[in-house]
Parts: sequence; C-alpha cells; structure tokens
Amino acid sequence: MVLYIAHAEDPDGIIARSLLMRIFGVSRKPEDHVFVRYDRIVESFEESVVKAVSHNPLYVADIDPNRRLVQAEGSDFTLLKKLAAGREVHWFDHHDATQLHKDRLTDLGIKVYHQEKQCAAMIIAQHYGMSDHYVRKLAKIAQAHDYKNTSGDNGNIQIGNELEKIIAVANERLDYGLLLQLSGDLAEERCFDGRYNLRPEWRQHADIFNQREQEAYKDLDSSVEVLKVGPCHVLFGYSSPLLSQKPGPFHLRDRFQKDSDIFICLFKSPARNHLVLANKDASFPVVPFVQSLGGGGRGNGGGFTLDYDITPQNYQQVKEMLISQMEQFC
Repeated sequence: MVLYIAHAEDPDGIIARSLLMRIFGVSRKPEDHVFVRYDRIVESFEESVVKAVSHNPLYVADIDPNRRLVQAEGSDFTLLKKLAAGREVHWFDHHDATQLHKDRLTDLGIKVYHQEKQCAAMIIAQHYGMSDHYVRKLAKIAQAHDYKNTSGDNGNIQIGNELEKIIAVANERLDYGLLLQLSGDLAEERCFDGRYNLRPEWRQHADIFNQREQEAYKDLDSSVEVLKVGPCHVLFGYSSPLLSQKPGPFHLRDRFQKDSDIFICLFKSPARNHLVLANKDASFPVVPFVQSLGGGGRGNGGGFTLDYDITPQNYQQVKEMLISQMEQFC
C-alpha cells in the first residue's frame, strides 16, 4: 500500500500528488494520504509515521524539510528516521533545504530527487518518463505557476491560478477531503474540459473564492502599515486565510512595490504559516531571515510558522518580534 505525503497548499503539491497517484494507484482513501501544511508540518509527519506502519513504499513531494521538521521530537532527524525505518521512501522536491540535507536524508535510506529550478511535479514527470500530453500539461501548469517567470506560460499560470482558488477554499477550513477529491480527479482527468477550463463541479469551488476574493483583498489593504527598519521599508499586512500562501503576499507586492522593499503577510486563523516577499532588486536576505524563524524558502520569497494563531490581541506583539529579528538582517 502506497502512502502519499505531499504539500497541501499550492498547485505543485496537489499536482505532484496526482501524478504519483496516476503512476502508483489512484486511492481515494484518507488512510493512504497525508496532506502537509507548513504550519502543521510536525503533526503531518507524526501522522505519516502512524500511517506508514501499514504502508510501503512512501512518496513525499514538494516538502521543504525545514528546521521545525528536522528538529522535531527534540533531536535532529528523529521523526524522519522513524518514517524511513525499514521502508522505501522517495522524496521529490526543489527547495534549498532538501539539497542542504540530501546527504543526511540519504543516510536514513530516503531516495532524494532534487532539482533547483524545477517544481516537484515536473521532477516526478521527468523522472518516471511520463510523456503523454495530459501529464506534460499538468507538469507545465505546476512549473509555470510555481515560478511565474516566463511570459509564454501565461496560459498555464492562469490554469494554476484557478486550481489555487479551489485549494485556498479547502485550506481555509482545513478540508483535506476536498483536496483528496481534487487530487483524484486530476489524476483521472476529471477536472478540466478539452480546453483546460474547470468542469462545473470544480468551477463552483473556484467561484466561491471569486465571490469572496475582493472583500478579502479590501480587508488586507486596510491593514497595510509600512515601517522603517534600518534602511529597509517593511510592509505588514494582516490577511484572511482565504488568501493564504501566495495570493495575499503577491497582491501586497504588486500593489505596494513602490512603497516598500519587503512585504510580510500575516494570516488569520487557522493559517499559522506566514509569508515574506522582497522586491526583485531588494538586497534583503529573505531566506536567511525566514530560516532564523524556523522557516524556509528560495530566491526572494519564504515562509515561517508560529505555534499559535495571530489574533487582533497579539498582532502588535508578533509584529514587534519580527521587527526585532529583522534588524539583524537589514
């Protein structure tokens, strides 16, 4: 029995899961899946260890083994050692920490497949020689959406954006059942019509996002505050979890890029993973900064996790903590 362990918060993680399911078996049983959120990464891998008792092999996709995971249970790699013990584990990823820890993961018996500039879905498709048109299309959607750096891929980016709306609606209420249904339908070619428009049963979930999106952005914009930290102009925003992961912080950077160098998007409950972006010409070291908070990232973007919800009552304290930490890097 295969156990699928993949990121749950963006199209790359969901598409990577669907490609693995397409290869090794489309199971819609919750016991065969773990949906990993970075704000609950330790809990997710504890769940994986429990489920792995009755599963082998295990496939991990689009997961950055950040400090929280590596140091879980009080010592380096204890939790991952439990996961890998006596099992066949394959790890497909493109984050810096996967490359950093590749030797240690390999020592645990985990087979690591890492490419710096390719998303997890693309790595999987290429590794297994998945050459049919549909698979290539899904991998290109994940790649274009994850990197957003090729104008010729605008069509694939837009398809990824539609998937991300569904994923955001599911994550807002931690609805892993909906994410499992989405993964299965992607694997079985049931999400799109012939032109890669969402079919009605999935269009309705994206429409829920559309109906609530503008109010969420309006609320986020009203929270914006720009502060000077050393030589850096830092923007703070407090966002609905509907915009968790990339829509919230990308909106802040796109709209306020002339006003700030760094953009910190903090999220309301149940999201506990918070994101930091910098302008392309900013010298601020985003990845080392988020790593100092136990997070990770690549390029000019990254995230970190808190063990508690950010509320109106503690928002100012969280902001002051981040400013204090940021002063070491500005």
